[in-house]
Amino acid sequence: MALYGISYLVRERELQFADLQPRLERGEDLEATIRLREELAEHKRALIQIQQMAASYGYDISRPAMNAQEAVQWLYFAYLAAVKSQNGGAMSLGRTATFLDIYIERDMQAGRLNEIQAQELIDHFIMKIRMVRFLRTPEFDTLFSGDPIWATEVIGGMGLDGRTLVSKNVVPLPAHAPHYGACT
Repeated sequence: MALYGISYLVRERELQFADLQPRLERGEDLEATIRLREELAEHKRALIQIQQMAASYGYDISRPAMNAQEAVQWLYFAYLAAVKSQNGGAMSLGRTATFLDIYIERDMQAGRLNEIQAQELIDHFIMKIRMVRFLRTPEFDTLFSGDPIWATEVIGGMGLDGRTLVSKNVVPLPAHAPHYGACT
């Protein structure tokens, strides 16, 4: 969402949906074609719901994120939507530290953000992720006691070409390990 904005993502789903029309009319792999069209329609509905949720908080996520603050916020909205659809269970964030690093580095080079402010963005993002338990249904809470949150982040690694995938944004994350989950 942060990279493209919701409008672009919705339009892509619409184009993919339309591209399936000839297959549908020919009766080509009918069951798979109908299933894919249903999935694309559901993706579009979900994207529009995320946009409406963000708008209720005063954010226009129809467009790409313009800075690090927006990239973190757009990512958080996507995370909330994913957690909601998964009922707040286990959720992997992927390599968001590397993704956000691009925005943070650009803002720092432009003088819009310093290291302390960048750290605050990451700190607040992690605190928000930890609060998803308040968004869970009562049914989920009856299954688990305490404060269960399973959110994982891929920190670093190696690319297929042998280059490191560790970015500047990865360094602060292990400091949150006792509160965020185990670092392995």
